[in-house]
Amino acid sequence: MPTAESTTLVCDVSASIADVVNGHPAQNELAFRQIVEGISALVACLTPDGAVDFVNRQVLDYFGKTLDELKGWASTDAVHPDDLPGVIGVLTRSLESGQPYDVELRQRRADGVYRWFHVQGLPVRDPEGRILRWCVLQTDIDERKQTEEALRKSERELRQLVDSVPGMVAVADSAGRQEYGNKRFLDYTGATIDQVMGLDGLKLIHPDEQERVTNEWLRVSALGQPLELDHRLKRADGSYGWVHVRVDPLIDEQGRIVRWYALLTDIDDQKRAEEAQRQSEQHLRLLVETIPAQVGRTTPEGRLDYVNRRIVDYTGLELGQLGIRLIHPDDRYPRMRKWRHALRTGEPWEDTYRLRRADGEYRWFYQRNEPVLDQDGRIVCWYTVSFDINDNREMEEVLRSTRRKLSAAMQIATVAELSASIAHEINQPLASVVTNAHAAETWLSHDPPNLDRARATLERIIRDGHSAAEVVRRIRALFKEATPVKAPMDINQIVAEALRVLSDELRDNSITVATELEPNLPVVEADHVQIQQTLINLVHNAIEAMAGVKDRAKSLSLSSRRRGEEVLIQVRDNGSGSKDPTVIFEPFFTTKEAGMGMGLSICRSIVEAHGGRVRATANEDAGMTFSITLPLPVDAAALGKPGAL
Repeated sequence: MPTAESTTLVCDVSASIADVVNGHPAQNELAFRQIVEGISALVACLTPDGAVDFVNRQVLDYFGKTLDELKGWASTDAVHPDDLPGVIGVLTRSLESGQPYDVELRQRRADGVYRWFHVQGLPVRDPEGRILRWCVLQTDIDERKQTEEALRKSERELRQLVDSVPGMVAVADSAGRQEYGNKRFLDYTGATIDQVMGLDGLKLIHPDEQERVTNEWLRVSALGQPLELDHRLKRADGSYGWVHVRVDPLIDEQGRIVRWYALLTDIDDQKRAEEAQRQSEQHLRLLVETIPAQVGRTTPEGRLDYVNRRIVDYTGLELGQLGIRLIHPDDRYPRMRKWRHALRTGEPWEDTYRLRRADGEYRWFYQRNEPVLDQDGRIVCWYTVSFDINDNREMEEVLRSTRRKLSAAMQIATVAELSASIAHEINQPLASVVTNAHAAETWLSHDPPNLDRARATLERIIRDGHSAAEVVRRIRALFKEATPVKAPMDINQIVAEALRVLSDELRDNSITVATELEPNLPVVEADHVQIQQTLINLVHNAIEAMAGVKDRAKSLSLSSRRRGEEVLIQVRDNGSGSKDPTVIFEPFFTTKEAGMGMGLSICRSIVEAHGGRVRATANEDAGMTFSITLPLPVDAAALGKPGAL
């Protein structure tokens, strides 16, 4: 619908055009164009035969076209193809009749997006009534269209929702006259909405209950209270079925009732079931006696007044002889406490206890206690059902014992595995000590002795000895779940150290090593020895994975780079790889004939203790890539964020 503002604006523009074309002394063509250019809306002028004569800057900016291009708008994509025939028809009729035209259409913006516009065109006439020009105002109404579509969609969804409610819904006005019934209501009653309008819906209530329902309705409507009751309602086939009715008022801000909303639930099956239950009560005792469980009944006060035959046979006692003394002494107090709580609250309860058999043996039972309530919610009695679970308890105890033994065996196996892993971790620095010791002996045996080389070699021996001791200390700390000793460290330096430790092994296996280490990496807070041992372990695993490679050159690459607020270290080989990288970090998993399966598990524990992650992926060509991410300290991470100093 056109707005008052848009209509006023198009009239003002038309008047300005008329002033110009009719030679108004206070206006001229330049002034007119300045006025139109200053209008924020899209304005165009057409010749009497409908050709585009002038558009303001807003039109050119919106369409991204020149004036010449817009003159052929009917043959371009300026108007949505679905709207174009209608727009041409409206414009043609207006040009023929000289009447204003008003149309809504979608027009293509310069970026290719179509938006809805309300287009109004008024003719500008000379004093003799001849049309001199057409003034066209185009108002963007895309948001309004979207709002209207959203409202229509919401209304459709709301109607579908109400029709999908698993119940019958009816709406009445403040006086109780029905205005609406959902599909389930109409299908159930077989009536149309016109047949239940007003007070005619009362005719669907069973004649025997119309007076009761009417009186109750008058009472609650006068008080403005909800209504809840059961009555029979006429169905489409002419029979009556029981429904549960809940009616609630909708109250406005002034406290006045605006509408009444009713939910009718079909409870006919429930009513039939209740009747069937009442009819079957006489057969209940026979049924209880055949249940393969102990069944009892107690009064609302907790006094036992019935037991089935199984209880009598189990205990060897009749009803009047049964009592708390049959319960194991250790179970009596907890059981009495549960009973008292249930009698006070009326809540169902359960218990596991030991009950003495006629021969004096105690056996485990599971018991469930449920209250039976009357229509007013008062407890009529309690029913208890007990099942003999003694065999299950004994089986569970055997299972627990077996699990304890298995756990002990697994612990022993774990100690053996960890011992082998520790030996592997210490072997690297100790091997380096031996190698350097031989080198020192060689330098000292020269004539004259090469003391400088010998001294440097001895320093490496001391360093490797300390490294071995530190490995032992850190592994002990790891087993004790101690917190890693973290300090600022350079990841690139750790990578270089790991390669230096394994340099002989890499050379002996003819492995080409390439590194791609990002310079000026931020330091990370980590345990130097633990991260070093982790990298050594990964490189050593890569060496072993390439041991059997014969058809290609063996290559190993290590890289480091910053990734967001983390540092990423990758170890890539072209060895045999693994078919399932997701399980290689599990304890005791190994693909090596003599492997223990603990190295990668320990690596994962170390990295996760530092707040990082380690994962393995299979390469597309061959081998595996192990990736370690370690978090940067807060200050270092903040340096990479926009706006940080």
